[in-house]
Amino acid sequence: MKLGGHETFYPRPGWLTKGLLHLRAGGVGVFSAPETADQLGVGRNMAKSIGWWLHATGLATRSNRNSPLEPTPLGAVLAEYDPYMVRLGTWWLVHASAMTCGAETSLPWFFSPRRPERCNRTVLAEALMRDLSSKRGKAPAVKTVQREVAAVMQAYAVPVPRSRSDPEDNLGSPFHRLDLWRHLHGTDRFERSETTPIPPEALGLVLSALGMSQPSATLREGILQDIAIGSAPMTRAGAMLGRSREALLDLAAASERELGPEVLRVRTLAGERYVSLPSAAASIWARRFYDRVGAAREAA
Repeated sequence: MKLGGHETFYPRPGWLTKGLLHLRAGGVGVFSAPETADQLGVGRNMAKSIGWWLHATGLATRSNRNSPLEPTPLGAVLAEYDPYMVRLGTWWLVHASAMTCGAETSLPWFFSPRRPERCNRTVLAEALMRDLSSKRGKAPAVKTVQREVAAVMQAYAVPVPRSRSDPEDNLGSPFHRLDLWRHLHGTDRFERSETTPIPPEALGLVLSALGMSQPSATLREGILQDIAIGSAPMTRAGAMLGRSREALLDLAAASERELGPEVLRVRTLAGERYVSLPSAAASIWARRFYDRVGAAREAA
């Protein structure tokens, strides 16, 4: 897990769209370059942050540490079907990818089952400091950890009460639409909240990656998985998607109705409930989502 790189900026609306369309059009994938910032129409630090978020969410990747970013198959699907990223389901897919794409960021840490339902900045910073110290053998700088907590929680936590700024300014993070965390300004505390509706494809994406223990962008496809409701992968999936075990089972049952049992189903084996699904990469789950909602729109 690496800290920083986002330049303490959370992703403003339109940022990832700009970056993704820039790459799709053949633009240079070096977001630290001055010419990239000029082409995007943002400052250099913001351009670096756009590149970081594209990589952190699995929408872009690089062949090695110093090579330019290129769109991933998931990024290509999003650019084709929802280039301006206006659908709520798109942001659930982006979040699911961020949790499972294998980028060495802190984002999945904030959605671990070990994180408390209610906490403050100090609790998060101290826990992150402990985990990093135990893995590295050396404690990171306190201010670095505090900046990490501030940036990630600003990206995800919905402010309560909401700002009275002009709604047309649209300055909030698009991850606020998921309602995974809330920030209570009066007490400066964070708490998990009831999320917005989760598309079944986001559940399938997360379970495929966790069940196979492989990054969601590159995992082997078509491997049948039986994931027990009480298993560690299911617990991790619940934390990533903001659902309890029973709520996750309900989501899985609804997903079976939406997608069909050949894609995902709930069944009982030896008295224990399982979610069964053939593994599929993130881009396949995204394409299924857009095909499904497109078909639903045509039927309407």
